[in-house]
Amino acid sequence: MSEIQIFGGALMMSVTFYALAGIAMLGIFVLVYLSSRGSKKNAGMLDELVLDERQQNRDGYTSVTDKSKFLGAVGVCVTDLRPAGTITVDGEPLDVVAEGNFVKAGASVIVVNVDGSRVLVRQTEGGLNHG
Repeated sequence: MSEIQIFGGALMMSVTFYALAGIAMLGIFVLVYLSSRGSKKNAGMLDELVLDERQQNRDGYTSVTDKSKFLGAVGVCVTDLRPAGTITVDGEPLDVVAEGNFVKAGASVIVVNVDGSRVLVRQTEGGLNHG
């Protein structure tokens, strides 16, 4: 390689490095400036991006519907449980996870555990529901 090619490549790399470093520094300064604007709550531009309210259960906000009422209930598989699927309990659809092996659609299952939104079922001894 000639000296011009080596010098040109090194020059190009250093220019690129300094350009990227300058852009990073400018970004940091803009971020610090925007986050420090104003002293009142929600006065800064970035504060509009932050949720400052809490959703309380007493106000009607719930992240998980209580499904403990299904514990011990017997249902029928609407879909194959591989291991997750859907069953119906008294005509109400319910997303569940099968314990152990796959369960075919139409089989009877019993709810053996409810943990938050996770409902665990086991195939009943009767096997398939015959109507």
